[in-house]
Amino acid sequence: SVTVGYILENEAMRVLPGLLEEEFGLKVEGRLVRKFLTDIEGNPMEVNIVGEARKNGERFLIVGESKSQLSKGRVDEFLEKKLDRLPKPGDVQIFPVLVTHMITAPDVVDYALSKGIKRVYYSYEFGK
Repeated sequence: SVTVGYILENEAMRVLPGLLEEEFGLKVEGRLVRKFLTDIEGNPMEVNIVGEARKNGERFLIVGESKSQLSKGRVDEFLEKKLDRLPKPGDVQIFPVLVTHMITAPDVVDYALSKGIKRVYYSYEFGK
């Protein structure tokens, strides 16, 4: 499952810049990467997908997580263990996304969106 997760992340980092620009008008600057960010307590935390973007002069920090099977519990885990631990930069808006192969229940995407996730991408949306 770890290998599947890395493959999903790698593919997401390759195609998300185009999808984010097409759907939200966000122009990713540089590349999306997997890296460690410093949390609000000064501790490192690994984030699956990270990158900077701009839209109409506004700055955004793309923060994403990939899960081969996305559940409500995984959504909550992403919110609590990643997003809630990020420092709140004054001039940068956090733009959280999730990437998955499949969901575990019909209402998982609606649940994620209701919690502030901007978009849930399915791997089949990545095309070739």
